[in-house]
Amino acid sequence: MSSYRSPRSSPWRCKRLRTSSLPLDLLHNVLSRLPTTLLIKLRTVCREWRDIIDDPHFAAMHVKSGVENPRILLLSKPSRGADPRFTAVSDELLVTSLPKSAVTAWSHGVGASCHGLLCFDDLLHGGTYLLNPLTRDIVSLSSVGPCKRWHQRRIAIGVDHLTSRYKILRMSSFIGKDRQICSMRAEVLDQGSRSWRDIASVPPCLLLGKPVFTAGSIHLIVAGAGDHVHRIWSFDLAKEEFARTPSPEFCEANLVDLRGVLGLVDYSHQESHDVWVMEESRVWVKKYRIPLRLPWGVNSHRFGFFMGCGGRKMVLKFLKSVLSYDPATDELEYVQRGGASMDRLVGSITVSLLSPAKLWNADKVSYL
Repeated sequence: MSSYRSPRSSPWRCKRLRTSSLPLDLLHNVLSRLPTTLLIKLRTVCREWRDIIDDPHFAAMHVKSGVENPRILLLSKPSRGADPRFTAVSDELLVTSLPKSAVTAWSHGVGASCHGLLCFDDLLHGGTYLLNPLTRDIVSLSSVGPCKRWHQRRIAIGVDHLTSRYKILRMSSFIGKDRQICSMRAEVLDQGSRSWRDIASVPPCLLLGKPVFTAGSIHLIVAGAGDHVHRIWSFDLAKEEFARTPSPEFCEANLVDLRGVLGLVDYSHQESHDVWVMEESRVWVKKYRIPLRLPWGVNSHRFGFFMGCGGRKMVLKFLKSVLSYDPATDELEYVQRGGASMDRLVGSITVSLLSPAKLWNADKVSYL
């Protein structure tokens, strides 16, 4: 049984009269085994339960417990006059509305996710934000935006496996008049810090697709040098160094997090999406082939996009619909058909109780 202690910074918790008949260790152990969406409701039962659930140490341990399965998150704009809701549409799909303060920044931004947190840059105004879509906590991180001459922007968030602290990586490329990369810049923002640090050695490459965090590193696809074959570079968050990662040859693909393992989805075939997985030996294995048996006789990969894992299934976006693929049965079926609610599919995310404000010691942004 796990042992739970209240943080030293809050000794008053120990003096308060207990409202539960369960021993504190047992109560903590029971709560730690429950899904996050249920914990959000249970924190309103009493002050003692709220104190445990809101404790940053509890949130961090709950992330590592493996209780939650990844799901695909769909973010919609807040409806006028409607209360914000977080809805489990299915085992694969979660839907929530954005805080009002985040709508403009998110619509003009690029982002990434880690442990239930969304990190995104507002490309219009230059701010960096952290958002927990489940608790709707959002913070603005004070930062100096890059010069306007920096064209491409990518941002990613991950955990340093040596210190267990979060780091944000921001990458920018300057493209010259001849469409060639003149220079590339990479910066790191440590958990709790308000200033970016430049990374000295950065590969001069054209950034493609969305960065993905797995196993202590942030991975990204870069354009090949004239041979049209793209490559993978990885940034080790502990060493803070870039390095080439071996990969199969591909021309059109994106990286995905497959339950903590780095995956690559190859779109070059008209009849299927091929899913490669990098094993611990750093050898790539083609593990899945998702058949594009789609309606209306349309089987072009250009209409579909692989989003990631949702429960035990894999989820694809097809035009304005969401489909799931079950590797066990080799079946492709609809999760949601079209509609105006398809505002922004974030991709695979494991919801958590982590507080952006407490992680970065920053003030929340009001969305009222």
